[in-house]
Amino acid sequence: MTASEMIDRYVHAVARRLPQALRADISAELTALLTEEVEARVGDAAPDEAAARDLLADYGPPDAMALRYHTPAPVLDPRDTRLFGKIAMIILGALSILAIGVALSDPVADTDPMFGSRLSDEATKTGLQSLGLLLLVFWVVGAVRRRTQPRSWSPNDLPPARDPDAVNRALMVPAIAFWVAGLAMLALGPSALVALVMGADAPAPLLAAFAYDAVFAAERAVILWALLALAILGQAWPVMTGRWTLRTRRINAGLTLVLSVALFQIVIAGDVFAAEPANEIMKLAMALSGGWGLLEAGSTLWRDWQSRAGRAGPPAAAVKARPEV
Repeated sequence: MTASEMIDRYVHAVARRLPQALRADISAELTALLTEEVEARVGDAAPDEAAARDLLADYGPPDAMALRYHTPAPVLDPRDTRLFGKIAMIILGALSILAIGVALSDPVADTDPMFGSRLSDEATKTGLQSLGLLLLVFWVVGAVRRRTQPRSWSPNDLPPARDPDAVNRALMVPAIAFWVAGLAMLALGPSALVALVMGADAPAPLLAAFAYDAVFAAERAVILWALLALAILGQAWPVMTGRWTLRTRRINAGLTLVLSVALFQIVIAGDVFAAEPANEIMKLAMALSGGWGLLEAGSTLWRDWQSRAGRAGPPAAAVKARPEV
């Protein structure tokens, strides 16, 4: 094999890893560069296979060389990594809590020896499908963003700096009103709400589909409504004052943490609605809400702890070890 043939093979291996529109120009550029360098290495002698092999070994594998010319768009943009991880953790956590709730509450679990295996397989399949769909959504969002982003940027495009402790009342007031309305609907009961709206014309199957489970309504519902009300009050307090403080952030994080644990306990304890599929949909929504709240409260309390640890300064032993000036 001649030196030019080896260079042609290397250039071809590089070009096939590049977009079609770039292959011709980069192939010509890389061929000329490698030919020039191998001729410079051998001086007045004719380039041979050994000289070309040594040169290409210094340049590295074709896939690494292709990345120097063109970096493919990532499936998941770096800016989306944190959000993707958070949503993925919430989905997997919610599915795990839901699977545990089904295993503890389904009467078939005690009589069917294959119940646990089927439940595990179903939960795993659902989790993988959910992660695949989530990855597809983020990939589409990233692709659209890259195609629509402006080609030029100016410092004038920067948004004004936002006070992190200022409450956005234009956003929070409607949100709290929505939460209050939702709590009122839950406390009244979807079945009772349907009966109130439709009156005597309400179909019995529809009322039965949205009727609370008797045990849930008697034992767990009041606790859940009370915790939801406290969580809403925790959000309303800074809205009235106009600013977040360290105390209100801690109180809200604590309330969110307690509410999330209560939601998990309710999902595991038993049914919420008497009929399916309303029961499973409600339990999945509770598990997802609990997972989101757990991550948000945990991250808030973790940042608070790190901030307090930073303000506390280095340990006394480290202070004593500092040399005197």
